[in-house]
Amino acid sequence: MAHEKNLVLVQEYEYDFAVDGGATGVIDLSAKANKTVLPTGAVRISSHVIVQTPFLGSGASAKFGTSASDVDYAANAAVASYSQDAIFNDATAIVVGATSGDCLLTIGGAALTAGKAKVLIEFIVPNS
Repeated sequence: MAHEKNLVLVQEYEYDFAVDGGATGVIDLSAKANKTVLPTGAVRISSHVIVQTPFLGSGASAKFGTSASDVDYAANAAVASYSQDAIFNDATAIVVGATSGDCLLTIGGAALTAGKAKVLIEFIVPNS
């Protein structure tokens, strides 16, 4: 997918228990249909994880990040933190490298039994 240059763009990813399941491990949200990784060299301005359906799962935890840092977008937290309308923000700007343009959900401790969240990432693709 080609990206416009010198514009603030938003890439949206989604975790949905009904579609993705909730087994422990890593779910690559950027590998889903019609999604892509951010382009290498782009400047990631901010990210926002927005919980649309509370995460459930006794003993489960979740975190959102990249291959470079599995807590880039939301630190590891018990599922109770992923309550209805909870928002996790990160406004640390970085230049996207080969391992920091993807979007991963890592489920630990136990399986999730419910949940849905959007991950919105704002970025700019420089002219050169």
